[in-house]
Amino acid sequence: MVEHPAYLQPSDKVALLSPSRYWEDNDASKLFVDWASKQGWEVVFSPNLGKKSNQLGGSDDQRFFDIKWALENPEIKAVFAARGGYGAIRLLSKLENLDFKSQPKWWVGFSDFTVVHNVLQNQGVPSIHGPMSLQWSSNPKQIQNTKILQSVLKGEVVEWEADRVNSDFLRPFHGKLVGGNLSILYALSAAGRLKIEQGDVLLIEDLDEYLYHIDRMIQALDIFGVFSKISALVVGSMSDMHDNPVPFGKTPQEIIIETVEQYQIPVIFNAPIGHESINYAVKLGMDCIFDGQFFKQP
Repeated sequence: MVEHPAYLQPSDKVALLSPSRYWEDNDASKLFVDWASKQGWEVVFSPNLGKKSNQLGGSDDQRFFDIKWALENPEIKAVFAARGGYGAIRLLSKLENLDFKSQPKWWVGFSDFTVVHNVLQNQGVPSIHGPMSLQWSSNPKQIQNTKILQSVLKGEVVEWEADRVNSDFLRPFHGKLVGGNLSILYALSAAGRLKIEQGDVLLIEDLDEYLYHIDRMIQALDIFGVFSKISALVVGSMSDMHDNPVPFGKTPQEIIIETVEQYQIPVIFNAPIGHESINYAVKLGMDCIFDGQFFKQP
């Protein structure tokens, strides 16, 4: 059984940092702080949060410093990404030299934060693929996101009903959930840092990509041997996809099925995970169960 960080308790301290794009204090951030306070958690801003270096949230050294600071601060029990964007992969080699396993805590984020999730996964430390502070709002759907996240952080069982499943291979599955943003997984595979184990359940989602590039990434992961190893595929939102004047001719779902159907693995589409207003938290590096209707994590 995978050991996990301690679930959060009232009076715990949690950190907010931005390892990718620069962060600006705004209404969403205030709502995030209010939400955490209502759970009894104290939000601590990382030393360089708010710094700006062109698109990035400070220099590489500053952003790495904040991650190391949060990791080595024993009072901090969870670390939240303020936002995504681009930049975390610039820190990859340095992050791999940190020992996340000796000081386990929950790291929460998605999108570009998949880089951090991957480092944690390779060290055997579970993490949470979930909303970032930029997503906090009074929208009822996003309020549901925060309810799911607080349940996950408190160790409560979370489940949701699958909206659409590849009916040709519909069957229950279970396994360790891994993955995150498709573009980042593609980059990590090119860097030789993506490790998928036999029987894993892979989660993918993406935003703002051309359909031909979705195909390129899916083909590359297949060549890398990913789909021949996994026991199931969970596909979150594939948002704001683009096409060329000469159409590619396939939807993201069709691109995925065309490649993975040879492995006859169950595929859940439209999982409530990713860049849409609905973005439920899930635990990466820990077991998940699908009973044919509901996806669940104990």
